Amino acid sequence: MVFMKNSSHRRARKGRPPSKMAASHAAIMDAVYALLQEKSVRDLTMEAVAERAKVGKPTLYKWWPTKATLVLAMLCERMAPNLERPTVLTAAESLRFRVRRLIDAFNGPFGRIVAGLIAEGQSEPLVLQEFFDRWVSPRRNATIADLQRGKNAGELPSEAAPELLNDAIFGAIYYRMLLRSAPLTRRFGEELVKQVLSRHGLESGRGR
Repeated sequence: MVFMKNSSHRRARKGRPPSKMAASHAAIMDAVYALLQEKSVRDLTMEAVAERAKVGKPTLYKWWPTKATLVLAMLCERMAPNLERPTVLTAAESLRFRVRRLIDAFNGPFGRIVAGLIAEGQSEPLVLQEFFDRWVSPRRNATIADLQRGKNAGELPSEAAPELLNDAIFGAIYYRMLLRSAPLTRRFGEELVKQVLSRHGLESGRGR
Protein backbone atom coordinates (compact mmCIF):
# COMPACT_ATOMS: atom_id res chain seq x y z
CA MET A 1 0.00 0.00 0.00
CA VAL A 2 2.82 2.39 0.82
CA PHE A 3 4.50 1.57 -2.48
CA MET A 4 1.31 2.28 -4.39
CA LYS A 5 0.81 5.59 -2.63
CA ASN A 6 4.35 6.76 -3.33
CA SER A 7 4.15 5.55 -6.94
CA SER A 8 0.91 7.43 -7.45
CA HIS A 9 2.47 10.51 -5.90
CA ARG A 10 5.42 10.31 -8.25
CA ARG A 11 3.13 9.91 -11.26
CA ALA A 12 1.17 13.00 -10.28
CA ARG A 13 4.39 15.02 -10.17
CA LYS A 14 5.62 13.98 -13.61
CA GLY A 15 5.79 16.73 -16.17
CA ARG A 16 5.43 20.45 -15.72
CA PRO A 17 2.44 21.71 -13.70
CA PRO A 18 -0.21 23.47 -15.80
CA SER A 19 0.46 26.80 -14.09
CA LYS A 20 4.15 26.56 -14.98
CA MET A 21 3.32 25.66 -18.57
CA ALA A 22 0.97 28.63 -18.84
CA ALA A 23 3.62 30.95 -17.41
CA SER A 24 6.24 29.63 -19.83
CA HIS A 25 3.83 29.97 -22.75
CA ALA A 26 3.04 33.58 -21.84
CA ALA A 27 6.75 34.36 -21.41
CA ILE A 28 7.49 32.92 -24.84
CA MET A 29 4.74 34.92 -26.51
CA ASP A 30 5.96 38.07 -24.74
CA ALA A 31 9.51 37.34 -25.88
CA VAL A 32 8.51 36.86 -29.52
CA TYR A 33 6.50 40.07 -29.52
CA ALA A 34 9.26 42.08 -27.82
CA LEU A 35 12.02 40.76 -30.05
CA LEU A 36 10.03 41.53 -33.18
CA GLN A 37 9.92 45.17 -32.11
CA GLU A 38 13.72 45.15 -32.32
CA LYS A 39 14.38 42.93 -35.35
CA SER A 40 12.74 41.46 -38.43
CA VAL A 41 11.14 38.05 -38.71
CA ARG A 42 14.14 36.96 -40.79
CA ASP A 43 16.60 37.98 -38.06
CA LEU A 44 14.59 36.44 -35.23
CA THR A 45 16.10 33.21 -33.88
CA MET A 46 14.75 30.49 -31.64
CA GLU A 47 17.87 30.92 -29.49
CA ALA A 48 17.02 34.57 -28.85
CA VAL A 49 13.43 33.71 -27.95
CA ALA A 50 14.53 30.98 -25.55
CA GLU A 51 17.01 33.32 -23.90
CA ARG A 52 14.52 36.17 -23.54
CA ALA A 53 11.78 33.87 -22.23
CA LYS A 54 14.20 31.98 -19.97
CA VAL A 55 13.18 28.58 -21.32
CA GLY A 56 15.14 25.83 -22.99
CA LYS A 57 15.23 25.49 -26.75
CA PRO A 58 13.76 21.98 -26.52
CA THR A 59 10.64 23.55 -24.98
CA LEU A 60 10.25 25.83 -28.00
CA TYR A 61 10.73 23.06 -30.52
CA LYS A 62 8.34 20.79 -28.63
CA TRP A 63 5.50 23.26 -29.06
CA TRP A 64 6.55 25.04 -32.29
CA PRO A 65 8.72 23.06 -34.74
CA THR A 66 9.71 26.13 -36.77
CA LYS A 67 10.22 29.84 -36.28
CA ALA A 68 7.30 30.56 -38.62
CA THR A 69 4.88 28.50 -36.53
CA LEU A 70 6.05 30.32 -33.41
CA VAL A 71 5.55 33.77 -34.95
CA LEU A 72 2.16 32.72 -36.29
CA ALA A 73 1.15 31.45 -32.85
CA MET A 74 1.97 34.86 -31.42
CA LEU A 75 -0.04 36.61 -34.15
CA CYS A 76 -3.03 34.34 -33.55
CA GLU A 77 -2.94 35.04 -29.83
CA ARG A 78 -2.06 38.73 -29.76
CA MET A 79 -3.46 40.16 -32.99
CA ALA A 80 -6.39 37.94 -33.94
CA PRO A 81 -8.67 38.76 -30.93
CA ASN A 82 -8.69 42.42 -32.00
CA LEU A 83 -10.09 41.42 -35.38
CA GLU A 84 -13.13 39.51 -34.09
CA ARG A 85 -16.40 41.18 -34.98
CA PRO A 86 -19.55 41.69 -32.91
CA THR A 87 -22.13 38.97 -33.47
CA VAL A 88 -25.05 41.08 -34.73
CA LEU A 89 -24.03 43.02 -37.82
CA THR A 90 -25.26 43.24 -41.38
CA ALA A 91 -22.94 42.00 -44.11
CA ALA A 92 -21.85 45.54 -44.96
CA GLU A 93 -21.31 46.48 -41.31
CA SER A 94 -19.29 43.32 -40.71
CA LEU A 95 -17.14 44.05 -43.75
CA ARG A 96 -16.47 47.63 -42.63
CA PHE A 97 -15.64 46.44 -39.12
CA ARG A 98 -13.16 43.84 -40.34
CA VAL A 99 -11.53 46.29 -42.73
CA ARG A 100 -11.16 48.96 -40.05
CA ARG A 101 -9.66 46.56 -37.51
CA LEU A 102 -7.22 45.02 -39.99
CA ILE A 103 -5.99 48.43 -41.13
CA ASP A 104 -5.51 49.52 -37.51
CA ALA A 105 -3.52 46.34 -36.82
CA PHE A 106 -1.39 46.72 -39.94
CA ASN A 107 -0.56 50.31 -38.98
CA GLY A 108 0.87 49.03 -35.69
CA PRO A 109 3.75 46.62 -35.06
CA PHE A 110 1.81 43.67 -36.43
CA GLY A 111 1.93 45.07 -39.96
CA ARG A 112 5.69 44.75 -40.08
CA ILE A 113 5.52 41.24 -38.63
CA VAL A 114 2.98 40.10 -41.23
CA ALA A 115 5.04 41.67 -44.01
CA GLY A 116 8.10 39.86 -42.67
CA LEU A 117 6.34 36.50 -42.72
CA ILE A 118 5.18 37.04 -46.28
CA ALA A 119 8.73 38.02 -47.28
CA GLU A 120 10.09 34.85 -45.67
CA GLY A 121 7.54 32.88 -47.63
CA GLN A 122 8.95 33.99 -50.97
CA SER A 123 11.99 31.76 -50.48
CA GLU A 124 10.31 29.21 -48.20
CA PRO A 125 6.98 28.10 -49.69
CA LEU A 126 6.05 26.14 -46.57
CA VAL A 127 6.11 29.37 -44.55
CA LEU A 128 3.77 31.01 -47.02
CA GLN A 129 1.45 28.00 -46.95
CA GLU A 130 1.44 28.00 -43.15
CA PHE A 131 0.68 31.73 -43.14
CA PHE A 132 -2.22 31.25 -45.51
CA ASP A 133 -3.61 28.21 -43.71
CA ARG A 134 -3.38 29.55 -40.18
CA TRP A 135 -3.79 33.29 -40.66
CA VAL A 136 -5.39 34.28 -43.95
CA SER A 137 -7.75 31.39 -44.59
CA PRO A 138 -9.73 31.46 -41.30
CA ARG A 139 -10.38 35.21 -41.63
CA ARG A 140 -11.13 34.98 -45.33
CA ASN A 141 -13.61 32.17 -44.71
CA ALA A 142 -15.28 34.08 -41.88
CA THR A 143 -15.73 37.19 -44.03
CA ILE A 144 -17.03 35.17 -46.96
CA ALA A 145 -19.50 33.46 -44.62
CA ASP A 146 -20.72 36.88 -43.41
CA LEU A 147 -21.19 38.03 -46.99
CA GLN A 148 -22.97 34.82 -47.92
CA ARG A 149 -25.37 35.27 -44.98
CA GLY A 150 -25.99 38.79 -46.20
CA LYS A 151 -26.66 37.49 -49.68
CA ASN A 152 -29.08 34.87 -48.31
CA ALA A 153 -30.85 37.57 -46.29
CA GLY A 154 -31.25 39.82 -49.33
CA GLU A 155 -28.63 42.38 -48.25
CA LEU A 156 -26.54 41.45 -51.29
CA PRO A 157 -27.96 40.88 -54.77
CA SER A 158 -28.18 37.35 -56.11
CA GLU A 159 -25.32 37.90 -58.58
CA ALA A 160 -22.86 38.97 -55.86
CA ALA A 161 -19.85 36.67 -55.42
CA PRO A 162 -18.71 36.75 -51.75
CA GLU A 163 -15.26 35.31 -52.57
CA LEU A 164 -14.57 38.00 -55.15
CA LEU A 165 -15.88 40.76 -52.89
CA ASN A 166 -13.59 39.62 -50.10
CA ASP A 167 -10.52 39.30 -52.31
CA ALA A 168 -11.10 42.64 -54.04
CA ILE A 169 -11.19 44.48 -50.72
CA PHE A 170 -8.61 42.65 -48.62
CA GLY A 171 -6.29 42.10 -51.56
CA ALA A 172 -6.12 45.89 -51.94
CA ILE A 173 -5.33 46.29 -48.24
CA TYR A 174 -2.49 43.77 -48.38
CA TYR A 175 -1.22 45.40 -51.59
CA ARG A 176 -0.99 48.80 -49.95
CA MET A 177 0.48 47.38 -46.74
CA LEU A 178 3.21 45.45 -48.54
CA LEU A 179 4.14 47.91 -51.28
CA ARG A 180 3.48 51.12 -49.32
CA SER A 181 2.22 52.68 -52.51
CA ALA A 182 0.12 55.10 -50.44
CA PRO A 183 -0.89 55.52 -46.79
CA LEU A 184 -2.98 52.68 -45.39
CA THR A 185 -5.66 54.68 -43.59
CA ARG A 186 -9.15 54.09 -42.27
CA ARG A 187 -10.42 56.52 -44.89
CA PHE A 188 -8.85 54.39 -47.61
CA GLY A 189 -10.63 51.34 -46.15
CA GLU A 190 -13.97 53.12 -46.00
CA GLU A 191 -13.67 54.33 -49.58
CA LEU A 192 -12.57 50.89 -50.73
CA VAL A 193 -15.59 49.19 -49.16
CA LYS A 194 -17.89 51.91 -50.49
CA GLN A 195 -16.60 51.50 -54.04
CA VAL A 196 -16.94 47.73 -54.02
CA LEU A 197 -20.35 47.65 -52.36
CA SER A 198 -21.77 50.46 -54.50
CA ARG A 199 -21.27 48.27 -57.56
CA HIS A 200 -23.64 45.80 -55.92
CA GLY A 201 -26.26 48.33 -54.90
CA LEU A 202 -24.99 48.46 -51.32
CA GLU A 203 -23.43 51.90 -51.08
CA SER A 204 -25.65 52.72 -48.10
CA GLY A 205 -25.15 49.27 -46.59
CA ARG A 206 -28.56 47.98 -47.79
CA GLY A 207 -29.56 46.07 -50.88
CA ARG A 208 -31.71 47.77 -53.50
